[in-house]
Amino acid sequence: MREVSEQARRVLASGVYDITWTADLLYDGTPRAQNLPLLDPRFSWDGGAKVQGRGSCGILWSDVFGQSIVPREIGDLFSPFGAELQADVILAAGRFSERIPMGRFVLDRVPSGVEYAVTHPRGGVPVVVESQVQLDLWDSFMRVARDGFPFPTSPKSTSMWDEAQRLTGLPVYRSLADRTLPQNLTYEQDRLDALEAIFATSNAWPALTPQGALTAMPKDWPSASGRIEGLLDAPLEMRSENVYNRVVVEGKNPDPQGAPLIAVRELTDGLLRVRNPDGSRSPFGGNTYRYSSDFLTTQAQCDAYADEQLPRVSRIRAVTRTVTEPFNPLREVGDVYTLVDPSRQGEESTVRVRRVEHAGATTALEVEVAP
Repeated sequence: MREVSEQARRVLASGVYDITWTADLLYDGTPRAQNLPLLDPRFSWDGGAKVQGRGSCGILWSDVFGQSIVPREIGDLFSPFGAELQADVILAAGRFSERIPMGRFVLDRVPSGVEYAVTHPRGGVPVVVESQVQLDLWDSFMRVARDGFPFPTSPKSTSMWDEAQRLTGLPVYRSLADRTLPQNLTYEQDRLDALEAIFATSNAWPALTPQGALTAMPKDWPSASGRIEGLLDAPLEMRSENVYNRVVVEGKNPDPQGAPLIAVRELTDGLLRVRNPDGSRSPFGGNTYRYSSDFLTTQAQCDAYADEQLPRVSRIRAVTRTVTEPFNPLREVGDVYTLVDPSRQGEESTVRVRRVEHAGATTALEVEVAP
């Protein structure tokens, strides 16, 4: 959940407030334009994606000197070659106002740019009085993903957090205790794969703060941080595609001549069993979740990780709900809430946010329901 003042929480709970999207344009950490009103903002975060945050918005620019913001060359104000947008929300109610950071985004594409020019009645060169650009945005992991390793390489530090900072070039918010990295770790091409491997031994995912710093999100569910009430809609969905009943974990033996490190775990009973007692295929059949890591250097580590993962992947994403509520800027991927469902006589359930989308006056959440 995003950090805001207690008064901001009370204002949001009251349901009586105004929301304005605004942004600062930055290049190499230096502001180049500030307090830009955003047109038709749409931002979303998907915890299941490597690059989790994306967005789109328009910028309308009026300039007394006739300057246009429609980019034509690398280095222009809104050219998508290194520029970033810090998107925020201004929450206002009466005399109260608070600016809430929503996310740091990299300009990826300018799909359209329009200039509005006028000509003096006595002739002369047309003057641009207004210009508008539409922007497509991704969070900073997009830049990390683009910067693949030219050849296999190894860590330069034994510190998990120091190495994560080196891999991404991002400022770091240390949300977990540091860990020592094994010396036999090898990175292939994808920096985000390497980043996920670094945090895997802490049972966490890489994530970004609203200000664009690198952090980590524990996979284990924390306690509920609040309640979701006043729903507009919350249909329930159940699907099988990401439910697994077999786990195969592969480690890396530090001895090149040693035996392969592989652990296999299966569900042997219940509705999700891999096979029937007589050995025939079960009604659900088999669905295998595979995981490999250079951090797992003994058979015992592979066995323990497989034992830990099987109960998690055999229920994760089995039951989800798409919750639509009035706009709420506090929701973040990974948050755990108590969901109060008025359509079921106030029935309560514990849910974890997997996806967040802000569009217009509503916030849509895809949540996983605790088993």
